[in-house]
Amino acid sequence: MGTNNHRSGGKIGGRHTTVIDAARPVVDFLLKNPAVASIAVGHIKMGIGTGPQRMKIKEETGCLLVKIRGSASIQEIRVFAKNLKGIKKDLEEKFKNLAFTP
Repeated sequence: MGTNNHRSGGKIGGRHTTVIDAARPVVDFLLKNPAVASIAVGHIKMGIGTGPQRMKIKEETGCLLVKIRGSASIQEIRVFAKNLKGIKKDLEEKFKNLAFTP
């Protein structure tokens, strides 16, 4: 992980402040989005073997669950907003370079 992988304050909630390299641009994008109320950065699962970066977005009750796979780790991020479908669309458009999985 890079040296600037901590995010805290403002819209960031929860106990964890570290994000994996692959999640950094996603979290930064969400922090700047005025429609996002808060973001909960989840645990990092390490040692999963190498693979392509990808993102999976799932609507849950009251939030989006965004799973981001880096080259050798996975992190879950929960995004809270009123317009979840709009946030999901914004993420899919902004991060087209990540292979989205259903």
